[in-house]
Amino acid sequence: MADPGTDETEADVLIVGAGPTGLTLACDLARNGVALRIIDRDVAFNTASKAKTIQPRALEVLDDLGAAAPVVERGVVDIPMRFHGPDGSVTDKPGISARASESFRTPYPDPVWIGQFDIEKALRARLAYLGGEVELATEATGLEQDDTGVTVTTASGDIRARYVVGTDGGKSTVRKLVGLPLVGETYESQQWYLGDVRTADLGRDHIHIWTSSAGMVGLTPLPGSDLWQMQSPIPPEVETPAEPSLELYQSMLDDRAGTGAVTLTDASWLSAPKVNVRMVERYRSGRVLLAGDAAHVHSPAGGQGMNTGIQDAYNLGWKLAAVLRGAHDALLDTYTTERAPVARAVLADSTGKMQHTLSTASGTDGRLSGALRSLADDTTSGLPIAYLDSPITLADERDVHATLPAGCRAPDARGLRGQNPDGAPFAGSLFDLFRGTHWTLLVFDHAGELLLDKAKPDHMRVHRIGEHGGATLRDVDGEAHAHYAPRAGELVLVRPDGYIAARGPAAAEMRMIELLGAYRPETRPTRRPV
Repeated sequence: MADPGTDETEADVLIVGAGPTGLTLACDLARNGVALRIIDRDVAFNTASKAKTIQPRALEVLDDLGAAAPVVERGVVDIPMRFHGPDGSVTDKPGISARASESFRTPYPDPVWIGQFDIEKALRARLAYLGGEVELATEATGLEQDDTGVTVTTASGDIRARYVVGTDGGKSTVRKLVGLPLVGETYESQQWYLGDVRTADLGRDHIHIWTSSAGMVGLTPLPGSDLWQMQSPIPPEVETPAEPSLELYQSMLDDRAGTGAVTLTDASWLSAPKVNVRMVERYRSGRVLLAGDAAHVHSPAGGQGMNTGIQDAYNLGWKLAAVLRGAHDALLDTYTTERAPVARAVLADSTGKMQHTLSTASGTDGRLSGALRSLADDTTSGLPIAYLDSPITLADERDVHATLPAGCRAPDARGLRGQNPDGAPFAGSLFDLFRGTHWTLLVFDHAGELLLDKAKPDHMRVHRIGEHGGATLRDVDGEAHAHYAPRAGELVLVRPDGYIAARGPAAAEMRMIELLGAYRPETRPTRRPV
């Protein structure tokens, strides 16, 4: 192990926890050339479904990282609901997925049903391609940090890193070791039976739901597998719920569907979690940061837990990489500034939706189906999230661009034709230009020279869009101009995570340069993932 008093480390970043959040961060850091290690206490990779929906914004993140294709290919866009009455009647209802509004301009408008284990598999494959791998059966048991790094104790030896990120779930060891408590409350009356089960007695083209005075039981098919995720709320009057077991779950189905109607053959994961609505007040303690469930836990209503964690990691990844390349350490403080308000909003939204759903769980299929369909909306898509008040957002153009000010997610636009800055032919979309680790400057209808034209291509890429002689790209279908509504000569600066950092006239270019100057990295790392 390196001497803690020196700058020598085994890794630039140690990630503790190899779920979707940790793997997203690992992929983002690996493509930036950061030397990283990612460890997990479990002895084998996760095989439990846990989350079962990936939302549009999280799909955009996976697309940028190169991991979206297997998720989209394996998942299913929509699954309708089938309600089974106590008399054997069947009523079909629309699914509960909500397509994102057209105004967001995303290539992934639809949430995708898929088990969390398949998302982790896609991210692990991408990480392996980038040169990294998960170290299983490696549990963090101690942590000490100093001015130059962090030493994490494991049974197999100490690990020294410049930064540590805890992505180790709601019971995070890293969070406890740095003394960042989860603040909030536990809803004792909101407890569910969950599990991955198998049965051959149901068609896999529907979510099957049985309602009764004892509460609903639902079976959701997990695409690309023979598994079903089973869920049932535990009545609040039950003070001591029985331990989850295959026999218990079978008895619940027998009670609702009738003995022998649906036979569960086995179960691969069973759980009975209580709903916690808690978060840390800050995501950083010195050189240790938290992301995903390690930083915030909440109701599963709306399918936002895994998706929020993926977006946490995407927000943090480029900032950590920039700091490791020489950017000011204060850039990491913007991670809490930007992501903590998102978590607070998710906690409030998911809690309200869960309470509404539970109030209908023992009612008619009409009331319940309406409540279930209300779980998904534009909010749960993740696309409206904005960082308007961030210190790395230039906000003086908001009054001009009320619908797309700096701080908002940069929407896609198709139909661009021309050439890249290196002269190579280009035909594609804005998202094709954004994909990667660089900043992007969109220059609309401006032929004059800019200081940022001299930026290094691995840090920033400048694209001139318009019909004048200096343009490198033509907006053939007019989508870029329609979505961004730029004035002639306007600059739009887009961060590596796809958010607009600033927009304004070419005359205001120096203000953008000053914004970048406080955080801009000067050199790229030379080490690859270990």
